[in-house]
Amino acid sequence: MRDLSRKHLSRILFVLLVIGVVGASLGVASNAIWTDSQNVDANVFSTGTIDISTNPTTALVTFSGMAPGDQVTNPITVTNAGSLQLRYAVTSTTTENTLAAQLDMTIKTGVTTCTNAGFGVDGTVIYGAGDLGSTTPGINVIGNPAQGFQAGDRTLNASANEILCFHVLLPGTTGNSFQGLTTTATFAFAAEQTNSNP
Repeated sequence: MRDLSRKHLSRILFVLLVIGVVGASLGVASNAIWTDSQNVDANVFSTGTIDISTNPTTALVTFSGMAPGDQVTNPITVTNAGSLQLRYAVTSTTTENTLAAQLDMTIKTGVTTCTNAGFGVDGTVIYGAGDLGSTTPGINVIGNPAQGFQAGDRTLNASANEILCFHVLLPGTTGNSFQGLTTTATFAFAAEQTNSNP
């Protein structure tokens, strides 16, 4: 009876040993796998540019010794020298409010001949006739420099330009109280990207 138990125990141990050996060999076999990989390189990122410029950069519309009825008209070229589309707005800030509020300014696009004589012939009014400007914070004469799209903002594609025609008039009804005054206007062109900036 003891021999039978020993035989039985030996068989069980033998079977367990065989199972262990087979399991170990299967485990070794499952670790023998083939692998491969592929790198996707040259993922380059670069940023674009917003670059607004004007020509001329100073003294766009000036007139010394104006009298009622006098006017001055000149073009300005606005250029986007950057690589991204931009939108821009223009604010006019003056050194005083009295004469600045009396002077009437009109800005047009599409004027064929941007002179006193040619200003009224064609083109589309985008500002005015309105005040030349005001002291701080100035007057938004084209669009609004606040971030995002605002009514009146102008859009320029990369490497594109447009010509604006500025016209300033001292009305013929201007009274004696405006004699001897001087005001200086600064036109601030503020640009921002249009991509991801609704």
